[in-house]
Amino acid sequence: MTKLTFSLLLLFPIFLIAGNFLINSFYILISILSILNFNQDKDFFKSNVFYLLIFFLIYLSINLLFSVNIANSYPRVIKFLLIILFINEIFNFNNKRETYFEKIVKFWAILFFIVTIDVIFELIFGFNTLGFKSYLDGRISSFFGNELVVGTFYHFFSLIVLSYFVKNKSSNFLIIFLILLIIFISFMIGERANFIKLFLSLLLLAFLILRINYVKKIIVIFLTLLILGTTFTLNENLKKRYYNQISVIYSLDGFGKFFKESQYGAHQYTAYEIFKDNVFFGVGLKNFREESKKDIYENPEYKKTNERQATHPHQIHLELLSEIGLIGYILFLILISFSIIISTKNYLIKKNPYQLSCIIYILSSLIPLIPSGSIFSTFYGGIFWFSFGLMISFNRNLKSKF
Repeated sequence: MTKLTFSLLLLFPIFLIAGNFLINSFYILISILSILNFNQDKDFFKSNVFYLLIFFLIYLSINLLFSVNIANSYPRVIKFLLIILFINEIFNFNNKRETYFEKIVKFWAILFFIVTIDVIFELIFGFNTLGFKSYLDGRISSFFGNELVVGTFYHFFSLIVLSYFVKNKSSNFLIIFLILLIIFISFMIGERANFIKLFLSLLLLAFLILRINYVKKIIVIFLTLLILGTTFTLNENLKKRYYNQISVIYSLDGFGKFFKESQYGAHQYTAYEIFKDNVFFGVGLKNFREESKKDIYENPEYKKTNERQATHPHQIHLELLSEIGLIGYILFLILISFSIIISTKNYLIKKNPYQLSCIIYILSSLIPLIPSGSIFSTFYGGIFWFSFGLMISFNRNLKSKF
């Protein structure tokens, strides 16, 4: 069983690249292994995090009674049950097979640099090594084809890969070079929200892990901004992506204007209005798509109001508020906050850079206002909960407080 779990975790990045079917298959298989291994180790089931996860699952189940379309909602409740089983399996695996995880990350690092080379190839030739081409100017698709999600993939795995070099005591020069390279590549990918999250994540990671004084750390930040500024000045596609398309932001009261002129603004305004109409319980998981198309949410003040309907409102906090209401949102915040606090305590004792990377990734994913994927979706949500499970799995020595 351990070898099978090892193999599945090893191939997780490939499953992400291959698409939703394999990502869902990954979680189902890991969950089955968790059930089969139930009698081997029950430490996770004795933890406070497990109780909070179960309490949140119970709420999601009860929330089905308030769903405007139960057929949309119940598969996501089942998916969250699979997430709990997955977290149990990775917790037990990582508690006993730390050397195995090191081998997994080494393989992930190889895949990460293959994706990096592929992104660079696409930047040069306009298509990737498999012939895929982005359908949007200024965006890179890499191996993901029509799914423009390589920025999310790059955000998570960049933190893990850098942690691998830190854990193996690589030189500061190499780590700084990798940080600058990763930030540059993320900038060139053209996913604005993911670039902001990655940039902030790597700055925080660098300040916490680099064994250099603060003056040198500030120099690194200056070099990063210099490289980005120079690249921006010389590249017309990046000017269009990072300036022309959002130029209104840089004017007086620019953010408010941009919000009312953008499709993201229409999505998020609609989500907020749905929340106001369904404060305590929301409209049910995966039902923003159903509710947002209703005429009552049309608002001519928002330029893209006729394009307000979407699979989700592209902002985690508004997604939760509109779909599971204030009660569910508070339960989610309690779960995440408690998990981050105990994981941070463990990190301060053990100084495990992998755990730090997961903490930073989760925090950056929850930054308000910045657009995001859906926290219950297959790809974005899959990475989020994978990171959550990995973060928790390093808390082996705090069982009495965990």
